Amino acid sequence: MSWHFSISINTANIFTVLLFFAGAHFFKFSRFYLVLMEERKLSFFDIFFLYVRTTLVNLIIPFKLGELYRVAAVKHMSGSFKTGILLVVIDRFFDTLALLTLTLPFGLIFLHEADPVLVLLFTSLIFLFVCFRFFAPSFSYVNRFLITTKKSGRALILLDILDKADEWYRYLRRLIRGRSPLVFLSSLLGWIIEFGALKFFAGTLGTRFDIKAFIRYINSLLSGGTGNIGKAYNFMGIAVFAVLTLVCLIMNAGSEKRSGAERK
Repeated sequence: MSWHFSISINTANIFTVLLFFAGAHFFKFSRFYLVLMEERKLSFFDIFFLYVRTTLVNLIIPFKLGELYRVAAVKHMSGSFKTGILLVVIDRFFDTLALLTLTLPFGLIFLHEADPVLVLLFTSLIFLFVCFRFFAPSFSYVNRFLITTKKSGRALILLDILDKADEWYRYLRRLIRGRSPLVFLSSLLGWIIEFGALKFFAGTLGTRFDIKAFIRYINSLLSGGTGNIGKAYNFMGIAVFAVLTLVCLIMNAGSEKRSGAERK
């Protein structure tokens, strides 16, 4: 009797972990979708398939190097290298901003310290935000200065570089215009639910998981090494996304086959 009861408790715990895991990735996918939703070449399924397979690669490859594959995959699907790079920049910016919103205050209030890695991330975000916020007025001033006072070949090269930078800036603004609060909220909810998933997962393995353990987990993601909880949780993620990728591949192959038959 007690053995059957233990099995049912473990099954319930695993189901709870998978539910939280699915919830976390639902909001992470929402962030991904919000940025790409206006790309006319991409359907909802295209964006979902992109998220699934690029997340799988990110889970397998350490140091977030899977983001390079994400850039290539988005470029392949959308036809725009710029879209791939800016998607990753936006995704990482809001993901990190939401993470720091949760971890820095808790670290300062409950642990009475600020983790050096998180402080470095916070400094990087401030730098990126300042660059974005002051690009437009700086561009106008430097552009006008070069046009009115400089006539050399180097000035023309610099003007061309500025025009390219302005083009990327305007495209970046288009990707997040009116959606940045929703992108941030999706990131925040994703991290909150992921913390819950990790806490339940650690509980299933008989281990305590608190905010300090969560910060260690975040640091391990950046350093490429993970503890026992992180490794087990990552393995579960790989298994889930491997199955989802396989399902999407089958669905995509079926869709292409039907399209080919219709063209004939």
